[in-house]
Amino acid sequence: MQARGTPEDDAGYHLPEEAQLQLQQVRDQLEMMAAMVMPGQRSDDARDALCLQPSALAHCFRQLAREMSEALAATRWRG
Repeated sequence: MQARGTPEDDAGYHLPEEAQLQLQQVRDQLEMMAAMVMPGQRSDDARDALCLQPSALAHCFRQLAREMSEALAATRWRG
């Protein structure tokens, strides 16, 4: 049994603060996108206001995937 405070207590994944912030921003963007398209969240007048071309939506998803990849690449194993 290891005593507390030994280097083994720090074993696990280390996510730098910048990468954690990046993942939080991706989460927030996904939540915003979900709220934008959720039925009942917009009035009927605004229904036509949200018209995204498939290429624009694909760009959003690619950008989110790129940001997640960067954050995950910054993750390191400590053990």
